[in-house]
Amino acid sequence: MPTSTNDNFDKSTIADLVAKYGSSSTTAWLELERYKIWRPSVEIPESEFLPVQGYMTRNDWLFAWGNPLVSSPAALGPTARAFIQFAEEQGLHPVWACADSDLEEVLGSDDFGWSTVSCIYEDYVDPAHVIELTSPEAKGQEGVHVVKDLKKNLMRAEKYDVHVDEVKTGEWKDEERKSVEDGITAWKAGRSGIQIASTTLQPWLDEKHRRYWVARKDGKIVGILILTPVKSNTWQIKNAVSFPDAPKGTSEALIFTALEDLHGEENTGGAPTHLPTHITNGGQIPSLPTSPVSSTAEVSSLNVEPPSSNSASRAISPVSNSGLSGIPTPKRSSPPRGPGDSQSALEDENRVVLTFGISAAPGIEPKHNLGGWKVKALSKTYSKIASSAKLINRGEFRKKFDSAHEPMYVCYPPDGFGLDGVNTLFKLLKK
Repeated sequence: MPTSTNDNFDKSTIADLVAKYGSSSTTAWLELERYKIWRPSVEIPESEFLPVQGYMTRNDWLFAWGNPLVSSPAALGPTARAFIQFAEEQGLHPVWACADSDLEEVLGSDDFGWSTVSCIYEDYVDPAHVIELTSPEAKGQEGVHVVKDLKKNLMRAEKYDVHVDEVKTGEWKDEERKSVEDGITAWKAGRSGIQIASTTLQPWLDEKHRRYWVARKDGKIVGILILTPVKSNTWQIKNAVSFPDAPKGTSEALIFTALEDLHGEENTGGAPTHLPTHITNGGQIPSLPTSPVSSTAEVSSLNVEPPSSNSASRAISPVSNSGLSGIPTPKRSSPPRGPGDSQSALEDENRVVLTFGISAAPGIEPKHNLGGWKVKALSKTYSKIASSAKLINRGEFRKKFDSAHEPMYVCYPPDGFGLDGVNTLFKLLKK
């Protein structure tokens, strides 16, 4: 079953499908210089459109990244089987990284017999929950201590007169774009140590699907937050960067302001909608734009516009009376779901969720077809790499927002992943 190359499919269509059916992992596929795209050569009846899978290769390994894009979970099994067949026909060893619980159950079943392990999870936050915990009325309530550091940093940003505002699509000035690009260049130059990531920082990639918040100090841009839509009512933080000259608390101010905006839109019904989450055109997939990608990497011709609102920059004040007190906070997500459990918060269309994406777990947890010495060997290798790359540190920042976790999985055939496969994957992710 032949693969599509990066040149013979429509890039805007892939971007639209990612925004409608994707996850935080699949947004990485739009970096087409790093990821390849596969689509089956024949239809998968369980999906209303031809499935899509992004992947990377190195040596004789193939790493599928995130779930395939399908219209129904029923299509996961047939799509996975077709993709595995493609990999094997190319003489490659397939590994599925960042699989969710639905795909993990498929690959770990008797039909596939793959080994599955959780060593990563997706961090996400409920905007209403964070806003309630940081409000003046929350003082003394249970759980407020969790956001103590967040409130301290928000007050720092306010003290240094950091203002945050959303820059809507079409409102960017050339000098603002240059300021962002210069800030990112300076930020990259200041990093040290091993850098492990599934994406690079390309601020204008898929711009028409994205939303931008910038932090300013004395009129100068000192940080940027970029959100992108994924399935259901979820927004992903693609990038949240404070430039080297940004005051402390700038990153927290950027994210907190976006949480306020998303929560306000949810309450007023003015939130920008993603692409529809259900097929309504007589059961047919709506036609998607087929215009070629532009030279500026705007791979989508569909726009996600925020509602008309006060676009003036706002100072950050977590202790001001914003009028949000008394708003009921949706229940926090229950512990990780299993077969038959209730719907994941990341798939709840009636709830706005902000996800930080994937982060490393402190250790590994075998799920299917894995045990004994193999677990010990894999655990030792994982701990060594996670420690050297400081992968666990990312989760520490996310805890400031009282983030919840959803386990994600790495899945591989019974003949093994092994040290060679682990090292190959981390080499691929090094920047």
